[in-house]
Amino acid sequence: MKSIGNLGRAAVLGGAMLFSNAAMAQQTVVVASFGSLWQEVLEKALAPFEKENNVKVRFTAGSSADNVTRAIAAKDRPDVDVVMGEEMTFAQGLQAGIFTKLDPALIPNLAKAVGPAKMGDGTGVGVIMQSIGLFYHTANFQKAGLQPPTSWMDLVDRKLCNRVGFMHPSVSFSYYALMMLGGGKPSDIPAGIDKVVAFKNCIETVDPSGAKHVERAQLGDFDIGVLAHQLVVSLADRGAPLKFVTPKEGGILQFTTMAVAKNSPNPTMAQKVVNELLSERVQAMFVEQFKASPVVTGVAVPPALIAAGAPNPADVSKFIGIDGAQLLPDRARLTQQFVRAMAQ
Repeated sequence: MKSIGNLGRAAVLGGAMLFSNAAMAQQTVVVASFGSLWQEVLEKALAPFEKENNVKVRFTAGSSADNVTRAIAAKDRPDVDVVMGEEMTFAQGLQAGIFTKLDPALIPNLAKAVGPAKMGDGTGVGVIMQSIGLFYHTANFQKAGLQPPTSWMDLVDRKLCNRVGFMHPSVSFSYYALMMLGGGKPSDIPAGIDKVVAFKNCIETVDPSGAKHVERAQLGDFDIGVLAHQLVVSLADRGAPLKFVTPKEGGILQFTTMAVAKNSPNPTMAQKVVNELLSERVQAMFVEQFKASPVVTGVAVPPALIAAGAPNPADVSKFIGIDGAQLLPDRARLTQQFVRAMAQ
């Protein structure tokens, strides 16, 4: 009976240890990301972090707008820990009060981030940065005897009638292009809309999404448009005859943003995930996989990538920054104004 008692106690202790280990392994941090290649790269990039911290990082897939809309809807009982997006969706979440401040004690890598990457008075941070500018179809330009584009104004130049591709202004790239066409400030967007509307007989169609725009660019359906540098570089690497151009007025500096949800289910580990995404090992992977620029110092950017239009973290002053808080309030109204004017 004594041996049975010992065995029983051992079983209880063993069961308790198994339960304890299982409980530790069950801690899961949920990141609202973008799916597809983004998720594949993030899973690979965070694998060492998961092992080192005995934690599982799970992803939910959606667009920037999807991610912040979901987080706002669940603000009273958040079901995600880290929300990814871009400047305007970050500003939307910030206004809704769904983010908590980043803790420098838990995110020491925050100190290495370039100034413009730090957003919302310490509430958000960029994880990668890209330049938004023009691209053109090199083969078609050469065949037509056209010089490469140099200015945002080339998007409404009559010599390029029926050669320009436009996207719906619900796509941030297109909305920023309207700003640059109008003069370069948020208050200039109505003037930019007027310029495009005056040019609308030279525009065959307005693409409903960035994905459709990329698809049509590869097919050569138009010869000039607006995209981020890394998309153009990646397409060119796959054989598409496309080249990125930073307009003389300046390219737009855009970030993929991160923020921790207020009342996150795993607040400490969520902050640590942000810190890991700002680490040199992950930032270097982002450069390799996405052709994007890192946001922290200490990560090398290939000179060829900078020459192709990628922002240099050592000198971002020549790029035009985006203040989502200034652009967001009028975006829905101005987007509707653009759509109505183009349909008339």
